[in-house]
Amino acid sequence: MEDIRNACGISRGGLYHHFGNKVAILNALVTEEVEALADVLEASERSPIEVLLEAGSSHLGNEAGIITALKTTEEKLTYLSGLDLAITRNLSPILGIKLADSVRPDVNPAHVAELFLTVNAHINRRTCLGDWTEAQSAKFAATALEAIAPFLRDPSGLHKIIQTLNSVEPTQ
Repeated sequence: MEDIRNACGISRGGLYHHFGNKVAILNALVTEEVEALADVLEASERSPIEVLLEAGSSHLGNEAGIITALKTTEEKLTYLSGLDLAITRNLSPILGIKLADSVRPDVNPAHVAELFLTVNAHINRRTCLGDWTEAQSAKFAATALEAIAPFLRDPSGLHKIIQTLNSVEPTQ
């Protein structure tokens, strides 16, 4: 907290007035990232799954975000918990609504949104905690998109993304 306070140039009281602890700061940063994704999704008329992948996937060339600054398992677990909550509150409802025109008429868009976000959370957890390499995560994401594609009216936009994810090479 002292490092944050010094970097911001504010008093101890000023910092604690806004944030009670490091977890509160981390959660605020995570919420900001998720809200930015929600804004991109809301503004777009394109396929919502494609938009989210293109705007938020580090496998597709986007910045990894604040996750790169986290060093300990405890910090990463706190991040993942905050991310789950921020996605549930800020992204999931919008994704369900935006998917209404993208899924087949016999499929519940909220279910596809939940499936997509659940798989995404699993990938985030496995990658963040070091269980999977970037290549393993990318290939799992490609497989998951192939599984979701039949629920979409027009999955053709996913084909290029799936190819890109499958082409991620293991790092040495």
